[in-house]
Amino acid sequence: MKNVQCRTQAELDAALKDPSVWPELVGDGEFEISGSSQVRASGSSQVRASGSSQVTAYDSSQVTAYGSSQVTAYDSSQVTAYDSSQVTAYGSSQVRASGSSQVTAYGSSQVRASDSSQVRASGSSQVRASGSSQVTAYGSSQVRASGSSQVRASGSSQVTAYDSSQVTASKYVAVTKNGNRVKATGGVQINYIPPQNLAEWMEEYSIQVTDGVAIVYKAVGSDFKSQRGEYYTPGTTPECDRWDTSVECGGGLHVCGTPHHALGFYVEAKRFVALPVVVDSIAHWPNGDYPTKVKVPRVVAPGCYEVDINGKRI
Repeated sequence: MKNVQCRTQAELDAALKDPSVWPELVGDGEFEISGSSQVRASGSSQVRASGSSQVTAYDSSQVTAYGSSQVTAYDSSQVTAYDSSQVTAYGSSQVRASGSSQVTAYGSSQVRASDSSQVRASGSSQVRASGSSQVTAYGSSQVRASGSSQVRASGSSQVTAYDSSQVTASKYVAVTKNGNRVKATGGVQINYIPPQNLAEWMEEYSIQVTDGVAIVYKAVGSDFKSQRGEYYTPGTTPECDRWDTSVECGGGLHVCGTPHHALGFYVEAKRFVALPVVVDSIAHWPNGDYPTKVKVPRVVAPGCYEVDINGKRI
C-alpha cells in the first residue's frame, strides 16, 4: 500500500493525476493532509487530517481529524475527531469525538463523545457521551450519558444516564436514571433498579450459558490490551493473580454482559472480545457503584475471541 502525503491542494491535485497513485487513492489508499488542504474521500480511503484541513467523506472512508480540521461524513464513513475538530455526520456514519471536538449528527449516525466534546443529534442518531461532554438531542435520538455529561433532550429522544450525568428533558423524553447521582429535570423519569443477584444480572443481559460456562464481554484497544493493561488476545485464557471477592473494584477481570456496556468503561476502545467464564466463579455486587459489570478470576478454554459491538463473532 502506498502512502501519499499531501500538504497542499496543489500536491493533492498532482497526486490525483498520477496514474500510479490513482487506483490506491480511490480504493484502500492512505492520505495524510495538513495545513488548509481540502480533500474528498470515497471508497475505502483512509485520511489523516490536521491543521485546518477540510475533508468530505463518502462510502466507507475512514478519517482521523486533529487540530481544527472540519469533516463532513456521509454513508458509512468512520471519523475519529480530536482537539477542536468539527464533524457533521449523515447517513450511518460513525464518529468518535474527544477533546473539545464538535459533532452534528443526522440520520442514523452513531457518535461516541468524551472529554469536553459537544454533540447535536437529530433523527435516529445514537450518542454515547462520557467525561464532561455536552449533548443536545432532538427527534428520536438515543443518548447514553456517563461521567459528568450534560444532556438537553427534546422530541421523542431517549436518555439513559449514569454516574453524575445531568439531564434536562422536555415533556415526552424518556429518561432512565441509573444510580442516585444522576440529576434529571423534566421528561418521563424512570428509576432503574439494578439486578439484585447474579441470576437476575444474567437474565438482564441475556447471558449465554453452556455446560456451566457463560459468555461475557470486554472492550479493548487495537492490540487487544484493556484500559488497565491486560491482554485479551484471541485464543488466550487471561487470569487474575490477585483474585479478591471482598471488593468490587480491582482483584479480578472486570467484564460486562454486552459489548455496548463494556464500551462504557473504555470509550476509546477499538475492539471487543467475548470471554468464556465459569458461571460459579462470577462475583456480582447487587448494590455496587457499577451495576453493569461483574468480575471473574479467569477466562477458560477455548479462550477469548473477537466480536463486533453487537456480540457477533468476527
